[in-house]
Amino acid sequence: MRVLLIDDHELVWNGTRRLLEGVARESASVGELHFSAVRDVEAACQLARSTGPGPFDLVLLDYHLPGVGGLAALKRIQAAFEGVIVCMLSGESGAEQIRAVLDAGAAGFIPKSYGEPEMASALRLVLRHKVYVPAEFLFAEEVVRGRAADEVPSEDLTAFLRSELSQRQRQVLALALRGLPNKRIARQLQIAEGTVKVHLSMVYRALGVHNRVGALCRVLQADAAGALE
Repeated sequence: MRVLLIDDHELVWNGTRRLLEGVARESASVGELHFSAVRDVEAACQLARSTGPGPFDLVLLDYHLPGVGGLAALKRIQAAFEGVIVCMLSGESGAEQIRAVLDAGAAGFIPKSYGEPEMASALRLVLRHKVYVPAEFLFAEEVVRGRAADEVPSEDLTAFLRSELSQRQRQVLALALRGLPNKRIARQLQIAEGTVKVHLSMVYRALGVHNRVGALCRVLQADAAGALE
């Protein structure tokens, strides 16, 4: 397990390394931990230029960084470390902030306010190539999104995904919910990027949502991710 942390506080470096060492010990599938840390986006991009993105399996990115931070930092890191899972860490966890980060293609949003057990659980999920969403955000989405009269009930969503979506639509949705941008989905499935957008548009309409964040929340709320495997 090769992890890069981008955070400007060395105390966070030490705590994150210790936490990841525990995750590595508990899960044989992630392998031995190789941990690196840098203070800002510029240092991370310089590292990517010198080593390429290959040496890392996961990038943990702090939302509040000196210089470039927030969504701008996320976009630069995604470009520099193409193909690597990027997960955002933040001391703030407002619904709008979480929604924007996930919609930009991050593979998760982990509040820094979490204790070690919650943080370790979130990291385990991300390392299994799933998207981590704070439970409080899911509940908030359920309240603010509302429900259309013809929307598929949560208890029927797994069967709906298996029977009503084509295999290709399920593949595209599964990759989108892992945080992959449309260009990477197209490359992995060997289809045009425009075709990916068409598939996602049809899937969102079927789910009664407007974007991948809405789709992610619907699938997770209904515990229906198994229908996409």
